[in-house]
Amino acid sequence: MKVLVIGGGIAGLAIAWRLSREGSTVEIVERGICGRSASWAAAGMIAPGGELDTEDNAIASFAREARNLWPSFAAELEQASGMSVFFTETDSVILAETESDAAQLRRRAPVAAQWLSSERLLSREPLLSPRLKGALSISGDAQVDNRALGDALFAALVANGALIHENCEALSLMIERGTVRAVVTQHGTIQADAILLASGAWMALMSGAGLNLPPIKPVKGQMLALVPPQGIGLPKSLIWSDDVYLVAQRNTLLIGATVEDAGFDTSVERHCTNMLRESASRLIPSLPQWRLTEIWAGLRPRTPDDAPVLGGTTISNLFVAGGQFRNGILFAPMIAECMARMLLGQDPGPLAAAFHPGRFSENA
Repeated sequence: MKVLVIGGGIAGLAIAWRLSREGSTVEIVERGICGRSASWAAAGMIAPGGELDTEDNAIASFAREARNLWPSFAAELEQASGMSVFFTETDSVILAETESDAAQLRRRAPVAAQWLSSERLLSREPLLSPRLKGALSISGDAQVDNRALGDALFAALVANGALIHENCEALSLMIERGTVRAVVTQHGTIQADAILLASGAWMALMSGAGLNLPPIKPVKGQMLALVPPQGIGLPKSLIWSDDVYLVAQRNTLLIGATVEDAGFDTSVERHCTNMLRESASRLIPSLPQWRLTEIWAGLRPRTPDDAPVLGGTTISNLFVAGGQFRNGILFAPMIAECMARMLLGQDPGPLAAAFHPGRFSENA
C-alpha cells in the first residue's frame, strides 16, 4: 500500500513513520522544509496537566493517553534515528500572582495536584518572584525538544526508505468519481493508494472536485528565547501563568505565546514580544538581565471547537489529521497510532471517534 502524506510537520512525519514501520510505502510532500513550520515554532510541552488539568472531556482523555505513549514513542524513535529528542519528565506549576488567583486555583485543583505556598514554591524554583502567592503543582507532565524531534522523525523515515519531497507545494487533488487518485504538486503529479492531509494551517487551501474539508484556520503565536547569565540555572518545572508559559529547553528559556487571528502572517512584532518579556519578568525578576537569542512566530492549526480532526473524508481514500491547535507535540504519538490504524483499515480505538471531520459537515 502506498500512502502519500501532504505535510511534513510533526503529525505528518509521525504518521508516516508509523506507517513505514508497518510496511507501507510512504511518500511525503512538504511545502517548505520538514519540521520547520508550526512544529519548529513550538515549545515542546507534553503537558496535559498544565493545559487540561481540570477538564474531563474527549480532548483531555486523548491528551492523557498520548502522554502515556510518549516514553515508548521517544525511545523507539531515538533508536530508529540514532538521535536524541531530549524527552524529559517533569511537573507543571501554575502560578498565583494574587490572593484571588490562589483561591481560584485551590478551588479547581484536581485530586492529584499539590498546593505550594510561596515559601515552598521558592525553595523549588528560586528564580521565581517572592511576590507570588503560591502555585498549584501537577506531576506527570513532560517535555521534548520539538526541533530535535522533527529532525529525528525525518532521519527515521529516510532510514526506512521513505521518499520525501521538500519545497514542493501540493496544489490540488485529482478526484475521480468520488475517489482521490493523486496530488498535483508544483513539480508534478504523484499517485497513491491513499492520501493523508496533514498540512496544518494550510489544509483548508487544498482544492479538488467535490472537496469539503474541515474548517481549519491559522492562529499566530509569537515566542522568544532567552539565555541566563553565567551561573544562573533554569527552572526545573514547566511554568504557567495567566499571560505566559515558560519552558526550559536545555540551556534556553522559551517564553510563549501570543494567540492572534492574523491569517498567514508570520512577522514578529516588537510590542508583542515586549509584552511577553514583561509578563515573564513579573514571574522571574532577573529576566531583564538575560540575553535575548531568538524571536519567532508560528501558525497553529485551529478548528472552531478547538479539537483536532482525525479520520476519513467524504472522498474515498482521503484522510485528514489536523486542528491540533496548541497540542501538536503532545498529541503526536496518539495521532500517529490512530491515523495509521485508520489508513491500514484497522480499528483506531474509541478515543478517535470524537474527532471525526464529519462533525463539521452540514448534515452532522
